[in-house]
Amino acid sequence: MTLQYIRSHLRASRRLIGALLASALLGGASHADDAGQETVQPPAAWTVHGLNAMELEDLGDIDWTPITSGVASNSESLLFEGENTVAVWDAGPARLVLDTPLPYDEFVVVLKGELVLTDELGNSRTYRAGDMFMLPRGFKGIWDMTQAYRELIVVDTAAYNAE
Repeated sequence: MTLQYIRSHLRASRRLIGALLASALLGGASHADDAGQETVQPPAAWTVHGLNAMELEDLGDIDWTPITSGVASNSESLLFEGENTVAVWDAGPARLVLDTPLPYDEFVVVLKGELVLTDELGNSRTYRAGDMFMLPRGFKGIWDMTQAYRELIVVDTAAYNAE
């Protein structure tokens, strides 16, 4: 068994546990109606306060990209998985070097902290709590969390799980 195979199965197990916890905490259950047809109930609302208060699952040290400064630990909890994956992720403060192209488009809502993204040409933007942005597939550059940082992400599930 390769280390990559083990990590992939460990990540899948974490996602399943996270999905079960999120479903229990955040709603969106399905049930059968009087005719026996399965219906999906409207989900409970997610709030910034609630997402910031969530306890996330420790993912250990960031080992998927170089870190030039800061702390290496990160955490994540899966909120939803269908065609898209919705998760809350946190880390930092840390400066990550995204030296391989991002393999998927990633919609981000900054929940806490500050993030400075700098592309390979030196163009940078700063995002703070409440800001939203779309990070396109193929992005390479610096991901600098200047303080403890938390985000809500939405990504394509197949691409996200392929990494």
